[in-house]
Amino acid sequence: MNYNMKIALGIHIGHDRSVCIIKEGKVIAALAQERVDRVKYSRSSEIPFETIDLLFSYCSLNITDVSCIGLSYDSIEGNTVLDLYKDEFFNHYDCEYIPFILVSHHDAHAHAVYYSSGFEESIIFIADGGGDFINGKQEAESIYIGKNGKITCIAKRLQNIPVRHTIEPINHIYPLMPEYVRNLEISLANKYAQITYLLGFGWGEAGKTMGLASYGKSLLDFSKISFNGLGFSLTYKEIIYQIFALQKLSGMNYKQFIKSERANIANTVQTYVEQAIISISKYYINQYHCANLCLSGGLFLNCLANHKIMNECNINNIFILPASGDDGQAIGSAYCAYINQFGYSKPFEINLPYLGLSYTDEEIFQVINQKNIGYERYSDNELVKLIAQHIKNNDIVALHRGRTEIGPRALCHRSIIANPTNANMKNILNNRVKHREEFRPFAPTVITEEQFKYFELKKSSDYMLFATAVREEYREKLSAITHIDNTARVQAISKQQEPFIHSLLIEIKKQIGFPIVLNTSFNVAGQPIVESPLDAINTFLTADIDVLVIGNYVLKKEL
Repeated sequence: MNYNMKIALGIHIGHDRSVCIIKEGKVIAALAQERVDRVKYSRSSEIPFETIDLLFSYCSLNITDVSCIGLSYDSIEGNTVLDLYKDEFFNHYDCEYIPFILVSHHDAHAHAVYYSSGFEESIIFIADGGGDFINGKQEAESIYIGKNGKITCIAKRLQNIPVRHTIEPINHIYPLMPEYVRNLEISLANKYAQITYLLGFGWGEAGKTMGLASYGKSLLDFSKISFNGLGFSLTYKEIIYQIFALQKLSGMNYKQFIKSERANIANTVQTYVEQAIISISKYYINQYHCANLCLSGGLFLNCLANHKIMNECNINNIFILPASGDDGQAIGSAYCAYINQFGYSKPFEINLPYLGLSYTDEEIFQVINQKNIGYERYSDNELVKLIAQHIKNNDIVALHRGRTEIGPRALCHRSIIANPTNANMKNILNNRVKHREEFRPFAPTVITEEQFKYFELKKSSDYMLFATAVREEYREKLSAITHIDNTARVQAISKQQEPFIHSLLIEIKKQIGFPIVLNTSFNVAGQPIVESPLDAINTFLTADIDVLVIGNYVLKKEL
């Protein structure tokens, strides 16, 4: 072990496996395993050694440099798995013992968001499908207080362990739901997933429910919801039973009713969850007189709900980790291990969101040469002008530049971009590349200094985690990124944070009148976002994309 450096390794196992490295108080790398193995969500009980080794290589480290290790999982109980994974880890690397701790699921979420926020004091609200097991139940929602670098859990709600998987019909179709199941407690995020399954979507497709919700109206009135903290009850049958009762009154059979009311059902659960998390947030903000709020866990990838929290709660600052799902767990595990080993003396440094891998010109050229594709290389200034011209011409441009973003949202380093002023661009992208449902919106990326001009934001939206109204005078002009409810999920980019993309947006403004681009993830349906130059070229060759930019190389298809 190298005793001259303070280096923590964070690992997450389960779904969205991930790895993080902290060196001397700075997060120097974090990457999700799905970007490496090309398996979406990369669900496994195996340690992601491949990603660990990639980050070691990228950061010029090896196992002997590591001072301590933190590991998180989901749906486990206590330290029962610790010895299993310690043995596996040390057998794999055949190295001397390194301090190795297990971090509970919600603790990992809480550490990840608080220590990344830069807040001295904050309420920390964690909400996800489910965390670890406690006394025969499972974590549902947790509230922590972070103060002066120390985190304390002040409230925790537990749910019953599901009977089989929530996607099974007995858990979301009321006539098939046994009486025992109906009265089990369920987390807010699992309630959202439960309705997602009822609507015919699959695991990990809650974003489709969110997109569909904007086309409907709630079937139920939740305006009187008021939760005094986490002491509330939410059972499997709630909302599901009311939908069943409305179907009985409709004269339609069950499947017909669900199909005809899909958008309204989606809006019903969206409205319920919004009201619930706003009510809970207000309660703890008032109880602890704290004006900063940190949010993490998969539920807080819901950008419609996030913006309403920001608007309706009496707070000065809000921070949501870009990797709020389990791909951010490794960051929390690394923080935990670092503090456990070295204590806490000053705020951690983290350069969000670009924490993954990048590739040299030589590495990029080797792949281009291997694939035998024509290319041209440009300077940054030339490239900015060229891409802007392609956007003006309504071409579809794929970007692969710099370090990978952490989290599920493409933030212009692994993105497909297009003209936001072309009213047909949404359909063009769907028909040619993305093949997504018509009700799912595409997002805008805008320069930070003009985000408030075009969008009704209360605070800067840096990571595409807030959906807010497009200002009325721009909705028709920016129709490709304006959703049916007149909202858009905004990413704002500053010159300091990303100078190349910022200068590109300035050039795009000269070409189309707006410093805005339509931005969607660089992948096709069912695949993770591209990671390597080879991933980018393979996707480019199989999808109907006009131009691929990798670093400063521009690739076009032969006519």
